[in-house]
Amino acid sequence: MPDPGLLTRRQREILEIMAAHPDEDAGELVYERGRGFLGDEPVAARTVFSLLRLMAISLESGEPGGFERYRINETGRLYIRAERPHA
Repeated sequence: MPDPGLLTRRQREILEIMAAHPDEDAGELVYERGRGFLGDEPVAARTVFSLLRLMAISLESGEPGGFERYRINETGRLYIRAERPHA
């Protein structure tokens, strides 16, 4: 199971929004030329890339370097379902 401690607050927030709207535009992260958006909300490029590195989102359509659409995947769902370890 993925370690939920790897997520920042912002990454978790984005994944939770995406999970709450799996088949709607509100759950789609759009990225093009250094600019990301989740609905009308801007998402920093570094956040998009970090979610890709964590394998929490997958390319839904588009081509790398062009207009890209991402959706949460099963790994992303596991991150937000996982409980934080107790100290």
